[in-house]
Amino acid sequence: MTRSAVPAQPVSPIRAAPALRLAAVVTSHPMVDVYANFIPPLIGVLQVRCALTAWQAAALLSLGPLVSGLSQPLFAWLTDHTDSRLFGSAGLAVAAACLSSIGLADDFASLLLLYGVGMLGVGAFHPVAAASVGQLAGRGRSAGVTAFFVAGMIGATVGPIISTRIAGLGPDGIDLLRWLMIPGLIVAIVLHLAIRNVPHRHHEHRAIRFEPAETRQRWLTVMLLFAGNAMRYAVNIGLVYLYVRWAESLVAEGASGLGSGEIARAGSVHAGELNALNMLGMGAGGFAAGLLVRRGREKVPIVLVPLLLAPAIALFPLAGRGAGYLLALAAGIGHAAVHPVTTSLAQRLLPHRTSLASSLTMGGAWALAMLAPPAAQWSLTTIGLGGTFFLAAALLAGSGTVALFLPTTLIRHVASDDRSRNGRSSP
Repeated sequence: MTRSAVPAQPVSPIRAAPALRLAAVVTSHPMVDVYANFIPPLIGVLQVRCALTAWQAAALLSLGPLVSGLSQPLFAWLTDHTDSRLFGSAGLAVAAACLSSIGLADDFASLLLLYGVGMLGVGAFHPVAAASVGQLAGRGRSAGVTAFFVAGMIGATVGPIISTRIAGLGPDGIDLLRWLMIPGLIVAIVLHLAIRNVPHRHHEHRAIRFEPAETRQRWLTVMLLFAGNAMRYAVNIGLVYLYVRWAESLVAEGASGLGSGEIARAGSVHAGELNALNMLGMGAGGFAAGLLVRRGREKVPIVLVPLLLAPAIALFPLAGRGAGYLLALAAGIGHAAVHPVTTSLAQRLLPHRTSLASSLTMGGAWALAMLAPPAAQWSLTTIGLGGTFFLAAALLAGSGTVALFLPTTLIRHVASDDRSRNGRSSP
């Protein structure tokens, strides 16, 4: 099925303190994801502060996944073309400066500018940093990438808590966020010093060709993985918006006489907690899946995890505040646990196009999630909050149903090829 592999020219080894440099890259990931998650739980506050319509608020939330998702393949190409790591550290600096300064915005246009440019920085950071981790980790590439993934989830968990607590200090609390750009700018400088001389190209390259029929099947399988990831990412972003509206409805029901601004601020704190627990579930689920799912056995969890945990989303309208915390945790596991598994499988299905495979299952699928907040707002006005949560649950279950069409035989064949190339059995 495959022809012989042809090694590329070797690159110079990394000599200067690789462990410390690896630690710098891993530490930078939670920092950038803290900033990336400042804004979503504050949508209600920004809507009141900047006099946005509900549709403008939904559009603003859509901008994040659109910009960061579509820009990742672009910056990956630019990094390859220029053989430079500058986009990674520059992206972190831009994200820190713009996303911390969201309090400077006073209308929809300025919100779009600050949030859009900030998320462009987030998109620039990720492909460069992830590639640097792989180079610096050497033989421990899998452990390094896992640490990088978990570190990002920690940052994404902490970000909503920080931003909502500071914004909740008073009507002008959101203005204080700008001071938080300082640690991000410092870490960006450290990151630049750590990765500026890291070789860009992989130590090893395999020029592999497949028979036409197998090539078509592999690409079809990757596109099925892409479709499932896009559905799960849409659930993720849709829930961010729904948590805000659900939290505001709880506040409004529990206290009478509050103005829209007070309801938005109080609701944002609860929405931030829900988003933090959602991120915690994402990180814990992804880490567990990365450790437990064996190569060649990916199909079963890709099918079952979304199907089994979709009811957690459907039950939200019936839950109180305490139960909502548990449901948010379960929802995070349901829509994110298999993402590392699908990306790894896509890379192994296209071993000669791993960057492209990663872009499809990560950045490309994430960009499609931009449609979720406007769709959620349309659903809220059409069938209400309860019906919208049910639709989100159905979409998550649908991602598991799509995975039923993944070819089991091909997946096992790919795992067998991996073991043959590595000369050993690996999980």
